[in-house]
Amino acid sequence: MLETMTASGETGTSTVVGSNARFGAATAALVNGTNANALDFDETLEGIGHPSASVIPAALAVGELHRISGKAFLTGILTGFDVGNRIGKAIQPSYERLQQVWNVGTWQTLGAAAAAARVLKLDLLQTQHAYGIAGATAPLPNTQKWGWDLAERPIHWVKEPTGWASWTGATAALLAARGFVGNRFILDGPKGFWIMAGSDRCDFDAMVTGLGEDFAVMDLSLKPYPCCRWQHAALDCVEAIISTNDLGAIDIKSVDIYSFDWVEAFEVYGPKDMVDAEFSLPYSVTMLAHRIPRGADWFTPQTLRNPEFVDYSQRVRVHADQEMNRIFHTQGDVCARVKITTKTGNEFVETSTCPSGSPAKFLDDNVIFDKFLSLAEPVLGHRAGQLLDRLLVLEEVEDLAQLAALMRPGQ
Repeated sequence: MLETMTASGETGTSTVVGSNARFGAATAALVNGTNANALDFDETLEGIGHPSASVIPAALAVGELHRISGKAFLTGILTGFDVGNRIGKAIQPSYERLQQVWNVGTWQTLGAAAAAARVLKLDLLQTQHAYGIAGATAPLPNTQKWGWDLAERPIHWVKEPTGWASWTGATAALLAARGFVGNRFILDGPKGFWIMAGSDRCDFDAMVTGLGEDFAVMDLSLKPYPCCRWQHAALDCVEAIISTNDLGAIDIKSVDIYSFDWVEAFEVYGPKDMVDAEFSLPYSVTMLAHRIPRGADWFTPQTLRNPEFVDYSQRVRVHADQEMNRIFHTQGDVCARVKITTKTGNEFVETSTCPSGSPAKFLDDNVIFDKFLSLAEPVLGHRAGQLLDRLLVLEEVEDLAQLAALMRPGQ
């Protein structure tokens, strides 16, 4: 993505995080939004999307362009979450419709537009136009064509189109600021955004209930593992069994995982590339068993192509559990049960009904900081620590361009 945009010859003032490239605001939002989801290590909203990868790049790109304060940047992000997450949850399709169409990423466009509109201080009419433009140009709901079937693997790299949602939302707000007209009623009625996004139902009340009192940012989960959130309950179980019983990879004979039916699509051995590996549960278990540091190290070419890891992953089997399937499809909760059998014949069983990182089991601050530094330091060096220090007092930052400068590795 970065190479392609660089080759286009575009230049601008907005930072590409982890790079010295700078583009126009919309293009920077596209690149940053795509990169933010690349490791599948970003946050999750109740298993229905990754709004931060759309909201934050849009606010950052537009905010840096206008050199806003850290407080205004944070306000834009929180506004994007509050608007976008409410819309996303309100338009989730029924179980029956879900088998055909799912709008992961599509609804995130409205969150990005809301964040950028708030950063630009658009008035009510301009903001409505921004929503109208964003809703009319949002990415198509394509989740059921990610490449889930083995015959269609590897998983395609668009998957959650977080970058495109960010690009579209940022562009919509910038256009609205200049007078471009959108449909102010894009969300409304039986022909509204919800049906454009492929859903078969819409809870309009859910979009506004508790507005100003209950904040959608509190519904987000942070990931302890760089892979699809649906794997996390199972991986928590694997981690618990391994650590409690001091098991090494060599000690394990087999791993049986029981979860809801869609996780069966993750029973993939020998994933083709990084994105494909993010949706392979046997691969993720193999990484944990061999204690590979979580993050980019899981996806180096040497790791992905290691025949010993591919062979080891064959010890892992994935099974659908009827009760866990019912819970997921009626309540949205991700559950898993794991049985690990050792070569000596011992069996250890662990169950999880709430993955770590969820609001009810949120990660400790130090765990979050360590995760940030483990990802940022290899790219930014000493600037990673400086950046973390500034992020922790974001409200005191006077000029977002100064913060963004710490997101580049330097010359």
